[in-house]
Amino acid sequence: MKAPDSSAATVPGTGAGVVRDTLTLTLFAALGVMAFLLNGLGSILVPLQEQLGVTAADVAFYPTLFAVALIAVGLLGGPLVHRLGHRSGLILSIALLGAGAALLASPARLLTLVGAVVLGLGAALSVLLVPVALTGRHQSAGPAVLGEANAVASITSLLAPICVATALGLGWGWRVGYLLPILPVALVVLFLLVRRPLGLSGPRTTPAVADPSVGGAPAPVTAPGLAPGRLAPRLAAVLLAVSVEFGFVLWAARAFVDWHGADVAVAAALSSAFLVGMAVVRALSTPLSAGRHPLAVVGVAALAALAGFVVFWTVPSVAGSAVGLLIAGGGVALMYPLLLGRVVAARPGETDRSSRFGTLMSGLAIAGAPLGLAVLADAVGLRSAYLAVPVVLVLLAAYCLVVVLQDRTTGPTTPD
Repeated sequence: MKAPDSSAATVPGTGAGVVRDTLTLTLFAALGVMAFLLNGLGSILVPLQEQLGVTAADVAFYPTLFAVALIAVGLLGGPLVHRLGHRSGLILSIALLGAGAALLASPARLLTLVGAVVLGLGAALSVLLVPVALTGRHQSAGPAVLGEANAVASITSLLAPICVATALGLGWGWRVGYLLPILPVALVVLFLLVRRPLGLSGPRTTPAVADPSVGGAPAPVTAPGLAPGRLAPRLAAVLLAVSVEFGFVLWAARAFVDWHGADVAVAAALSSAFLVGMAVVRALSTPLSAGRHPLAVVGVAALAALAGFVVFWTVPSVAGSAVGLLIAGGGVALMYPLLLGRVVAARPGETDRSSRFGTLMSGLAIAGAPLGLAVLADAVGLRSAYLAVPVVLVLLAAYCLVVVLQDRTTGPTTPD
């Protein structure tokens, strides 16, 4: 078992001895690289559409290809991760992310399509491995730490549209803003993973003995809402939450262009309001979520996101719409990390498998929600198509209410 770094810091308010050691910070950075490249897709779709001269549904195919790779890893990635181990899997993840981003920036359309797939494979491995390693390292404080990891991801996600918008505004092209800021960070993470074991597990030839320091299966926990339970409804909740998130991430910029006549570069910058809201709230994930039932927090968050959507959709001014997007981002912020924490906790001893199913749900959501929104937008207009978002938020809030009331009535061991 690897001892924590002497410089490790305890996360306040968790009461669980959480440390921000080199392993934790490297995992945060790996997730940040993935988040920048993934959320940057939302900023490059509009200039890419104009560059290629295609419809919104055509460019929506890029995140769909990305998501297909997520689905493939969710279905088939278990044996690969078992053979490689967490450390080699993360090394492969970062390498694929860098290669996919470079291919996506190619002037040849075929290579850009290949790049979307490669990028998706790298992201899928990151989404699969990082939560398991963090949960194994931090045990019952896993959901709070996942919130912090996603706060880092939100900050890098926020930087993506700003960098792309700046590059477009300066006439450098979207490729400079999409690649130049993040590839050096990816190289540093890759160097750390290659040169230092960091306590991550290696290849497995026999079933591993759980070891919290290496991201193995965590011991069962009794924190509110984290008792073992049925996996299917927890996965469905992840599907709904990710669908809402990427409906905003990938099409908010187009909404500012279509609804308010904003310039492409300005629209890319305005769309970052959603990511600002996510980053701010995720930075507060520990005090907001520690010791609370995850679904109580998610239910309130869904209502906040619904309020933000109403402002985003109804206010006729650009500034008002951006404020609504900011509120919606704050509401959506904690949904994924808290719901994913429940997925990982559903089956103690099978965290890799549960996380893989979580990756599958993320892939299905990213494949289906933005593409479905684009197809609807081509048929009835983006404003009408966006009305699917509040429907999903209401469903998610209702699920949270039912489970929280059920847990309070019958105890936290009730399957959900």
